[in-house]
Amino acid sequence: MGANVTIRDVARRAGVAVGTVSHHLNGSAPVAAKTAQRIQRAIESLGFRVDLGARGLRSRRTHSIGLVLPNISNPFYAEIACAIERALWEKGFQTLLCDSSQDAERERMHLDALESRRVDGILMIRTSERGAGRRHIDRLSVPIVFVDRGVEGKHSVTSDNRMGGALAARHLVDLGHRRVGILAGESGVGNVRQRLDGFMAEMERGGAPVRERNVISGPQAIEHGYAVADLMQRRPRPTAVFATNDVVAIGAWRKLLELGLRIPQDVSLVGFDDIEMSSLLFPPLTTVRQEKAALGREATGLLLRLLAGERHPAHPTLVIPPELVVRGSTGPPT
Repeated sequence: MGANVTIRDVARRAGVAVGTVSHHLNGSAPVAAKTAQRIQRAIESLGFRVDLGARGLRSRRTHSIGLVLPNISNPFYAEIACAIERALWEKGFQTLLCDSSQDAERERMHLDALESRRVDGILMIRTSERGAGRRHIDRLSVPIVFVDRGVEGKHSVTSDNRMGGALAARHLVDLGHRRVGILAGESGVGNVRQRLDGFMAEMERGGAPVRERNVISGPQAIEHGYAVADLMQRRPRPTAVFATNDVVAIGAWRKLLELGLRIPQDVSLVGFDDIEMSSLLFPPLTTVRQEKAALGREATGLLLRLLAGERHPAHPTLVIPPELVVRGSTGPPT
């Protein structure tokens, strides 16, 4: 039945106007959630398939969006990617996923390839400030929205990373910690620097400034968490450790247990991101939750509004507040 089904059939089955179905498929205007669900049920029951080729010729659109990530194996990026893909699928867009593997040249090549494939727009988490340069980005002919790692003067959706760092520090100060170590994953990246700035400023306000020797920088990888062993050799030894993302915190968690140290009795541990795995550790990880679904959903919505011709401020950055999630990995120093 699907081959002969038209958009009029879908509208009739859903009990809505043809234009409403068109808006739902094209993302060209808001459609109420319940209405969108009825349309989607009608599409599925009738087996309706959009003729992307014909639709592209009429609208000069491909109804595809490029998504460029620094490392798809990182659970944080994977969770954002799932939210974006889901939001785009619901609006009738396909997602073309590109993994830059933390490589600046590969990132630039992905952008060029997506543009040559005539995607309608691009959503991107940059590898770092050393990735695709500003000049390269400025000459792209398709709209682009940056996620997680904002770009000044460009459409961006980020978390309030400075606030998140401050939340983690205030929690440790309130517990009574005065000797704290930091495992900084990719400290040269803007949002990580903001977390560090917020954390260290709040520790200083709490009368417990972090010593420079107690900050160890490295990659955003589980292996960097193993450097917690070096922190544990400092004298006096830190009673708590802040990792600038959960992946690094998970590596630290494993190493601390290997060293025979108890969490949180011997050392408290705080992460950042609240990836799904962090709640499955024992004890579960105290962390700063980034609203990953909101980041993906808001970035997708912004891009689709840009494609629909909606005007936005010259320097639009949407900042989503994070939330401290207190679990079993933190407690007062003993």
